[in-house]
Amino acid sequence: MDTLGGIFNTYQDGIQKLFRSRLLLQIMISLGEGDKTLTEIRGVTDTTSQTILPKIRYLEEVHYIRYDDDAYHLTPPQGNVISSQIQDHIRTAYLFCKNPKFWSSHYLEALPAPPFLRDIGDLYHSGIVETFNTNILSVLECFYDMLEHAERIHVISSFMSQSHADALIAKVKKGVPVEMVVNTEIAEELRKEPFLSKIKEIAAYTHFRVYVAPMPPLFIGLTVTDLTLSFGLCRNDDFKYDMSCDLISTDSLALAWG
Repeated sequence: MDTLGGIFNTYQDGIQKLFRSRLLLQIMISLGEGDKTLTEIRGVTDTTSQTILPKIRYLEEVHYIRYDDDAYHLTPPQGNVISSQIQDHIRTAYLFCKNPKFWSSHYLEALPAPPFLRDIGDLYHSGIVETFNTNILSVLECFYDMLEHAERIHVISSFMSQSHADALIAKVKKGVPVEMVVNTEIAEELRKEPFLSKIKEIAAYTHFRVYVAPMPPLFIGLTVTDLTLSFGLCRNDDFKYDMSCDLISTDSLALAWG
């Protein structure tokens, strides 16, 4: 079986031609967002027809795009697949470059399955909320704010506090569906006070569920509502959950990932 290195050596001319060309990449990305006329492609690439047409002809030759009904389209499946992978790479690179400190200092391998790491670029429209000396409760306040307007709540938790429990219980009592996933360690704590009496308050509510995952500490904190995603991780140095910063997003792609 050929290695990727061997494949690259064989097909490097075509690979490099695509990825070294700003115009080729812009065309593929723009058509991934929808079909476009030549005039629209010129506008996206900020070039003339004389400059862009040779690029279009090349993409037609390799069967990535086609011309039909007065517009250019990605071909199924080649063009769609290549454009999608280009977009994935851009989203992922942008995500990691935008907040390098957050990603380099946290244990990203804690994500429970390869697809979540593969699609981590879906979080590219996000920001980091951090605690500061002037506001040490900023992360907790952000959590309360996202719950305030939520109409459904899903939680994966590596920790639990009375304030978090009270906020979730209040939403359950208002009729908001809440589902939680915890590990066995947290589940045992929930069977003790002060959490036991709190859970008994909402035990009869059918829209409240707690699932116990039979695995070691989860190393992540994830809250997803119908409007917002909050994502936290453990630190690389001590594998303790970092409550000082969370990644926050309201983007539909991020919500689907969550």
